[in-house]
This record gives sequence, structure tokens and C-alpha cells, in this order.
Amino acid sequence: MVLMRRIDRYIIWQFILATIVSLAGFIVIFVAIDMMEKLDKFIDRKVPWPIVFEYYVNFVPQMITLVLPISLLLGCLFTAGKMSQNTEIVALRSAGMSLYRFMLPFVIIAMMVSMLAVYFNGWIAPRANVRLLSLRREYLKDEILRSSEYNMHMQNAPGEFLVVGEFSITIGKAQRVGLYYFDANDRTKLVKRIDAAHMSWDTAKRTWKLENAIERTFPDSSIRNLPKEVMRKLKPEESYVKLTFTPQDLRDRQLKTNELSELTATDLARRIDLSQRAGKETARDEVDFHAKFAMSFTSLIVVLFGVPFASQKKRGGLALEFAVAIGIAFFYLAFTKVSFTFGYSGAIDPVITAWMANGIFMTIAILVMARVQK
Repeated sequence: MVLMRRIDRYIIWQFILATIVSLAGFIVIFVAIDMMEKLDKFIDRKVPWPIVFEYYVNFVPQMITLVLPISLLLGCLFTAGKMSQNTEIVALRSAGMSLYRFMLPFVIIAMMVSMLAVYFNGWIAPRANVRLLSLRREYLKDEILRSSEYNMHMQNAPGEFLVVGEFSITIGKAQRVGLYYFDANDRTKLVKRIDAAHMSWDTAKRTWKLENAIERTFPDSSIRNLPKEVMRKLKPEESYVKLTFTPQDLRDRQLKTNELSELTATDLARRIDLSQRAGKETARDEVDFHAKFAMSFTSLIVVLFGVPFASQKKRGGLALEFAVAIGIAFFYLAFTKVSFTFGYSGAIDPVITAWMANGIFMTIAILVMARVQK
């Protein structure tokens, strides 16, 4: 038992060290490539070096989400491959250790990393991307958001619809606003509408306030002697309306496709809900939402694949292990891009799209484990 604990500590230390070195190497490479690409912009726009440093501090989390599974794969291939080349695995098997017992330290570490990656990919990295994109817009003048959105149509609740002629994203104020309320029993029958020149967000009351609002009610036409329309101007205290979205939700709705990385999982879920109520297609957003969680567990799956593969002594040695890791990474990324294309178009269910690559690699991992001598 003491021997097993020592071996576990040895494996864990070697695995973590190899993973950290791999991760650091990838980050340095990506930062160097991005810096060479943007160095002219930094110089031409006279960006202060503290801002450049802050830019790359916020650039790193995005890179970690991309290369963490590859780093874990390299870490387990290097650790298990080195032990295999040194015949340490042969000695452990002679002592009665099975492949599954040998894999246990790798799996525990990979599971812990995957659980942490759920929060990191879903919330930490997007918050870093918010600052990163803000620096790009402010100092590099890249990917500026539209200052206004026109002709917005959204469902606030069943039977309640909002129409906005123009919404200023920068100041969070709407113009030419119309609220339409339909009969609960007959959704084709309009019972009330409110028109306002402007609508702004009251930060103190955390609700929307209408300006110069006119309310029109339409009584039941089947009842005699009732006017067809009753119109009145709303008093200031009546001008507050409760809507199910905030200015931030409306801003998130206008983000470009390549800027969705700055949305946390919570923000993306709200964006999907808002888009669905507005009648917009949400397949792309749903794929990206589920992918945040699917990508987190890629680390565990690649370890389940990598350890049995590397535990067999090969003529190519560690060079072959590295080549295999890079090949698997490229195959995974290529397959993910292709499958996401079908998911974005709505041809494949978003949940299936997000988890498809993990499912295929999990199947391969099971087959590899079944073929390796236990």
C-alpha cells in the first residue's frame, strides 16, 4: 500500500509537471505569434506598454481554454510513454498493478481539471475576453460594435410584444417604442398598446421608464355603446414598465459572432432566451453554449485515450508520442469545426453537435483500453 502511494505521487508529479511545461510552451508560442502580428499596430497607435502587458494577461485565459486538453494529452503521453520506455510499467504490471489502477492518478487529475474547466471556460475566460475586446476596440480600433440597432421586435411575455425603432447601444436608450398586449384567449386580438417617444433604463429602480407615453386600450367590440378606442397620456409614476431584459441583454444580442467569447454561460443563456422570444434563429448560440461545457470534459477524454496508448512500448519513442498528440489535436479541432458547421445551420441538434467529438473520442478511448493488455 505504501509502495502504491509512492507510485501515485510519482505519477501525479510527473504528469502535472509535463502538463504545465506543455501548457506554458503553447501559451508562449501563441503569445509570440499574436505579438508579431499586432506589433505594428501597437507601435503605430502608440499603445503604452502597460496596456500591451494587460492585453496579453487577458489574452492568456482564451489560449488556456484552447490548448488545455492538448497539454493534458501531451502530459499523459510523455509521462506514460517515458515510464513505458524505461520498462517501469512492465515492473508495475509484474507487481500486480493493472492498467486501470495505473490510470487512476491520471484520471483523478484529469477529472479535477475538467471540473475546474467548467467554471473557467464558462465564466473566468469570458470575463477576461470582455476586457481583451475592450482594449482592442479602444487602442487597436478593431471590431467596433454598431452604435445603434434598428427595428427590433421582441416578445416580452406570452401575449406581450415590444417594438423599438432605434436602440442606442452606447447609452442604452430606445426611441420610437411600442408595447403591444394581446388577449390571452385570442392572440390575434389587440387589447392595449403603449407608444412612447423614448425608453431608458432607471438604474435606481432597475426597470425601464417610458417618456411621453400614450396608452390606447381597445374595449370588446361585441359590447354595445363602448368606444372603439380609449386614449390617455400616462402619468410619470405610471411610465415604468417591467420588461424581462436589461440594457446589457440588448447589448449582448447585438454582439458579432466572433465576439460571443466574451459572454459567460449565464449571459449566453439569456441571449438565447431573448433571441427565441424575438423569433430569431438561435442554433449557433445554443451550440456555443453547450460547447462551453463539452470542451471542459475533453481533458478527461483525451487522458482516457492517451494513457493506454502510451503505456505500450513503441519503437518511435517519445517523438512518436508527440507526433500522435499533435495529430489527434488537429483531427479533433478539424472534426469540431466541421460538426459545428452542421450545428450552426440547424441540421444537427445543438447538444449533439457540442458533444459529438467527445463521444467519438470516448468510443476510441474505450476501444484502445480494450485492446491494451490489462
